[in-house]
Amino acid sequence: MSLLLTLAALALASLACAQAGSIFSDEQATQEAIPTTTVVVDLTGEAEYQIGENAQIFGGSFGALVPLYGDPGGRFFTSQVPNGSLVTVLELGRDANGVIWYEVEGNAGRGWITAENLQEPDIDLSLEEPTPAE
Repeated sequence: MSLLLTLAALALASLACAQAGSIFSDEQATQEAIPTTTVVVDLTGEAEYQIGENAQIFGGSFGALVPLYGDPGGRFFTSQVPNGSLVTVLELGRDANGVIWYEVEGNAGRGWITAENLQEPDIDLSLEEPTPAE
């Protein structure tokens, strides 16, 4: 009798798995639940900052910590960057509303941010050697 019940339970579990579809890892499930399709386009003429340029995080309405998002126009932030941090622009993208977003990377990580939370760096980051004083 117990063998029959065990076989029935296994058959039922097998049916449930077959109807449920694929089994995802936690990371795959997150990607399925929150689509992160990033449309990277050539925004050279439109974007205020270009790929490879340095910028400084500007807190604005966020204050001390500014959120970095997982994709342009994202609803969920992946990390927070302290106000005043230096970042490098990696990619340019546009959200569904046409707003230009910048993928940046700095000491606090990597993510997407709008131009309203970026500003020119307060310090000179050029690598040019100073000319000797005469």
